Amino acid sequence: MSLGFHITGRIDESDGLVERAKAIAKESGYGIAAGEEGLCIRLCPMGELEVVWSKDEQEPGRWLVEADCQTTPAGPGFHKAALEAAEHLGIEVTEIDDETDYVNHRNFRKMQEEHFFPWLKTLVQICRKTFSEKDYSQISLCWDTNLYQPEDVARTAVTPLGRYSLENMEEILDKQGIEALAERFFLWKNIERDALFFRNRALYALWVQCYFVPSSRSENDKRINESILEDLERAYRMEPELPFPYQAYQEICKLDGRKPFMSKAGTEYVSAFPIGYRKGIVTLSIANLHFCLPGSYQYEWEEYEDGSGVHLWCDDSVNSPIWRMSIYHTNGPQAPFSENDGHLKGLTEEDIPNGRICYGWERYGKKKDIYYVMECEVIAGDFYYLITVTYTRTEEKEGIIALLRRVAAVQK
Repeated sequence: MSLGFHITGRIDESDGLVERAKAIAKESGYGIAAGEEGLCIRLCPMGELEVVWSKDEQEPGRWLVEADCQTTPAGPGFHKAALEAAEHLGIEVTEIDDETDYVNHRNFRKMQEEHFFPWLKTLVQICRKTFSEKDYSQISLCWDTNLYQPEDVARTAVTPLGRYSLENMEEILDKQGIEALAERFFLWKNIERDALFFRNRALYALWVQCYFVPSSRSENDKRINESILEDLERAYRMEPELPFPYQAYQEICKLDGRKPFMSKAGTEYVSAFPIGYRKGIVTLSIANLHFCLPGSYQYEWEEYEDGSGVHLWCDDSVNSPIWRMSIYHTNGPQAPFSENDGHLKGLTEEDIPNGRICYGWERYGKKKDIYYVMECEVIAGDFYYLITVTYTRTEEKEGIIALLRRVAAVQK
């Protein structure tokens, strides 16, 4: 269930299309990535225009082009902007399939009221039906499956701009109307990139991207924190009476070492749940394994001298435990556990969903250099995982074990 448009047509040469796309991106401040057979213009978080081309066998020397764009949940403003960007690419159009018919009537309000608002109401109906089912916990709406999964909170909906209970959504819909709910759900609701756009882009970054750690930890943290502050302050300058997440803003200012610019005298953006999925535990997926870690942990690939390496997660801003994972794919129907030589303490072996886990710990070093390593093996079908968790404080052991016991495998 989504809204969008699809364009087919022809061009004389692809280089010219790429140059026009780059010019559009530069002029409008969009992101762009281009290859030999396609390009992607990123107009906003959650909103991309994808264009691919191939040789036209019927007309040698020409190229067949397809431009595709899913415009929900980014919003009607994105639909308009993406369609106009596609129209400026110089494509000789043969067909346009626009589910909103905006390409023909060009009435923005009509598009909002006849397509995007009803689409949003349908989402609320889906939540109502889903939560009426006994023991149903959490639902993800318009969530990118390539991302982590936020911590499970019973009977809530996870969206890119925030977490809601059914009661939250219905209260906004009943008391304030669909327009108010749309302002909280669509990142790009209106025609222009106005104050609401920049506030909502900041909310997306706060909920989905922000690690809530000091900017000094990494360039990535610095970029995320600074972009949030810049978007909020830009929106504040444009429309200071707009509701803003002042508490979250103050927190990011502190993490970035910046003096707050926005006044707390304005209206607070009210959220029924604390802003920021990464403030809690998140579920990550790799190969056929799901495992849980604190959302503040940052990923990197730790490469060894021989060219091999391991997946690594940690939060070095607080000297957290360091998680490392190696993955092996076996030829047999099921990988075996390695033979333990008895050096591990507290050795435990138990079933997990679609697999089995074995873990234990050992102490290393002397005196002030003492540290601990939790060693864990996971068997999940023909995959074998070796997980090691290095930590320095004995009180961290129980928390590590609790996370290991949440490991689950999925059948591929």
